[in-house]
Amino acid sequence: MLVASVQAADPVSTSVQNEVADSMSYVDRIINFFIEHGPSLIVALLIYIVGMYLARFIRDVAMRMMKRANYDHTVVSFVSQIIYYGLLAIVLLTALNSAGFPTTSLLAAFGALGLAIGLALQSNLANFASGLLILIFKPFRAGDLITVGSVTGTVRSIQFMNTTIVTKEMRTVFIPNSMLTSQQVTNSTYQDTRVVPFVFDIGYDNDHHKAIKIIREIIESDERIVNREMVEVGIMEFGDNSVRIAAYPVVENANYMKVFYDTMSSVKDHFDAENIDIPYPQRVVHIQRSGLDENAKPLGDMSQYVK
Repeated sequence: MLVASVQAADPVSTSVQNEVADSMSYVDRIINFFIEHGPSLIVALLIYIVGMYLARFIRDVAMRMMKRANYDHTVVSFVSQIIYYGLLAIVLLTALNSAGFPTTSLLAAFGALGLAIGLALQSNLANFASGLLILIFKPFRAGDLITVGSVTGTVRSIQFMNTTIVTKEMRTVFIPNSMLTSQQVTNSTYQDTRVVPFVFDIGYDNDHHKAIKIIREIIESDERIVNREMVEVGIMEFGDNSVRIAAYPVVENANYMKVFYDTMSSVKDHFDAENIDIPYPQRVVHIQRSGLDENAKPLGDMSQYVK
């Protein structure tokens, strides 16, 4: 019985010895790995920690510089995040390369992925880049009155993909940002003041000196006009049916339409009071009789046939 028990214990002890040997071998491999790669792992960890703090520092410096330059809040937030995560990606790749991980294939994969995404979203990326340029260089801002092609309206908001404009008829127009950076955009409120261009037509039988004096007096009496004491008023051209008098008062943007309507109404009232005609387009037709009998009777009064 004792011999049988010893024989049965031999396989168990052998199995335990094998497991212990495997465990020791595994521990030895771990120890050897840290002995061999420990310094590079420590260096990689230090690179990541220092790089992370450095990326945050550069991001904060960039944010302060953009705020001092009075950039839009959206631009400050977006650009700072791009700087931070871009630097963080560089730090991570540097740390992985220092730890011995192959980063060449990883960079190639990311490059191929970025190229595929760029080709698929080419038009959207163009709008995105244009929106970023608009927010950075500020050719117009929310609240400005701009004209793009045949659309004139007030800018409601500037997004990264499109810009929203509200017209005078309260129609909302969405314009892709790439269009705003590739064609002419007129910003009527970019300056603090604007010129209100007036053109008044009077008949050739009227006294243009008197008309110019009336217009000048109306403009000089309006305190909302910045250049009322030296406003330009004079004959612009001799039209087909009228003498055209131009005036160019300068007003603040907020008073543009009010001055326009008030001046037009005042000029009409004063012209009526002074019997100055505002002519309408007309055409004089001369009928010449040719190749008819001289003894033929005249046609007579044709007004009864004209309606």
